[in-house]
Amino acid sequence: MLASDVVVLRTLAKQLPSYDSISSLPPLYSSDPASGEQSIQLTPRTRSLGRPTGTYVHKAGDATVVLLDQEDGVSTPSYGRQAALSGIISLASCETVSEIKIKLDGHMDLVLSGGVSQSTTLVNDTHSLWKYNPEAVDAGSTRCPSEIPFTCVFPSKFKDNIGRESPLPPSMHVMYPGASGLVASCLYTLTIKIVKMGFWKQAKKLTIPLNYHPRSRAPSFPNPNPDLFSDVKISPEEWHQTMSVIKSRKPAVTPPVQCHLFIPSVRVFALSDVIHFHVQLTGLLSSLRQLVYSKPSKRSTEKFAPKIRVYLLRQITVEVCGQKGWKNLTLAEGTLRPRPPPITASSSPAHSAEDSLDWEGEIQCDENETRGCPGFITTDLTVKDFIVLSISPPDVTKSDLSPTQVPIPIKLVTESAETWRDD
Repeated sequence: MLASDVVVLRTLAKQLPSYDSISSLPPLYSSDPASGEQSIQLTPRTRSLGRPTGTYVHKAGDATVVLLDQEDGVSTPSYGRQAALSGIISLASCETVSEIKIKLDGHMDLVLSGGVSQSTTLVNDTHSLWKYNPEAVDAGSTRCPSEIPFTCVFPSKFKDNIGRESPLPPSMHVMYPGASGLVASCLYTLTIKIVKMGFWKQAKKLTIPLNYHPRSRAPSFPNPNPDLFSDVKISPEEWHQTMSVIKSRKPAVTPPVQCHLFIPSVRVFALSDVIHFHVQLTGLLSSLRQLVYSKPSKRSTEKFAPKIRVYLLRQITVEVCGQKGWKNLTLAEGTLRPRPPPITASSSPAHSAEDSLDWEGEIQCDENETRGCPGFITTDLTVKDFIVLSISPPDVTKSDLSPTQVPIPIKLVTESAETWRDD
């Protein structure tokens, strides 16, 4: 280092202020923009789902079970991820009771056509709440209390029959008969066992079905009024594009058509979200006309009849003893609207001109089909969801173009981005 450089560094060091000389406090940070500031990105949270405060009551004879933290009026108690199952057992007659046990139980049962089946224990948590002790010094401890509180917790994971660890799957039960049918069931129950003394020991069991419903939230809220033509210029990252080719049997006569399906780039949606999409077909006018127009006949004029369909597809895959089976279900059908300028039929096709056709639309899950169950992956059982574009010429037997399907994998979760839970 030169002597001149040392002099410069010493001069700069003298000019730098010391930290002791800073008298003003650091600025206060807030999510609300101050004057002259603006929010670049914000995920709104306009609705909060607080912890339920109701109860679920199950009564059988002289025993009553009250489960806490439930929505009012539910037919089946529901619990989230690693939730605490808390309640109270109340006995009208407890003089002859010798023991009270509770068991949190969960099983996954899978069946494929041909009778191949498999059962996996998901939860097996047993607790003894009270037991008669004749040697107790305190006489009061030999009598079962009339009310006994209890708490047990859902685990986050389970191990299958060969030791593989996976997240605990949500409650579900589907049954599809037939030669290629399958059965997939994940059921959870709470069992209370009350043993009474006597010449013959009597054991009474109360079994309560449970709904295990782990919640998950979408990372962002879909744009309620999207427009692809303007969005691609301002924020193209908001759209995910999948391209496919509609093949032609005679490419020299009828060239292939490019097919584009656009959906929000996040690709994670709540079961209640409205999902917007955009469909674009690009190619020669002669190919586009053959794809969306039926040919005129002597009895009818040319008619606009596109066979374009956008729908939500759920695929349930089961694997048992090395054998795989799957079932595809349609969860919802999308609505499509043509975007201007529309293409019009012409009696003299322009073979050399290229153009495009556009549709926009939206789709929303049918909760009767999903039954509130999101997509998930666990050992031997997988539930995946797709947005599928299906295009077919009006008359496949007379068209040179082949039917095409364009699937896009998505993830369906339980909660929209605008909601969250206090717990």
